[in-house]
Amino acid sequence: MSPATRDWQLRSRDGVELYEYSPEPGLTLAFFTRRGGVSQEAYESLNLSFEVGDKTVNVEENLVRARRALGLPKILTARQSHSDTVLSITSDRVTAEVLEGDACFTDRPDLGLGVKVADCLPVYIYASDRRCIGIAHCGWRGTAARIAEKTARQMSRRFAVPLPGLRFALGPCICPACYSVGNDVRDQFSRTLPAADRFFAPVTGTSEAAGYRLDIRAANRWLLKELGLAESQPLELCTCENAALLYSARRSRTTGRNLAVITLRASRERDQGIEDSGVPASGHSTPGILES
Repeated sequence: MSPATRDWQLRSRDGVELYEYSPEPGLTLAFFTRRGGVSQEAYESLNLSFEVGDKTVNVEENLVRARRALGLPKILTARQSHSDTVLSITSDRVTAEVLEGDACFTDRPDLGLGVKVADCLPVYIYASDRRCIGIAHCGWRGTAARIAEKTARQMSRRFAVPLPGLRFALGPCICPACYSVGNDVRDQFSRTLPAADRFFAPVTGTSEAAGYRLDIRAANRWLLKELGLAESQPLELCTCENAALLYSARRSRTTGRNLAVITLRASRERDQGIEDSGVPASGHSTPGILES
């Protein structure tokens, strides 16, 4: 699958490689590749998750580098469990115990919201007037639970943004050619999504028992467009096919996690300065903030 990167730009800051996209002034969408960190062996090199067996000291250093690359003092992520829990982040002092879920949203500037992925789809959601931002972790379970749709609905209610006033962008994920699933997954989709069969294709050249190709990108795109959201430029990279750039749990059982981040900037000038100069902001963490 060839990448669609007309508006997404691959950048390198102090060796850290990430894709960036700014669909509106003062709004940044980012996706970190696996390049530019200190992790070794199966986690080489910019693993950004503490939960996959990597050394804590390496992940901490990788997170410092990621924050500096975006010029952010904080990037908040949740303990992900393929749930449909959506978190409203109303404070910049959130304790680790609060952040358990697979999507979050906020209206606070200069606060990065992130999800960790290695085949699952990150869905970025934002108000066209930059009133609020959100991000959702959508594997097959989250997609079947309609977590991206639930995130958009909650953002709309919380910040009084009409649903057509929200936009979404899709990040890298595993493509259908690399993603086979069984009848259990197809049955779950059939219970929660109308006409779910449109997202499945039989594995060719084998019996039906061998499974189906699932297109989680198409399923989330359909859900959000049905809701009235317009789509911004996607970053259509297959995590499984791009081993040099991206982690993939389907390709490698033991592996790291890429990080998808969305953030509002306090001012357009600050965003422009970071983009043009690449000068990092402080990478120091704030006590009480979960940055994993």
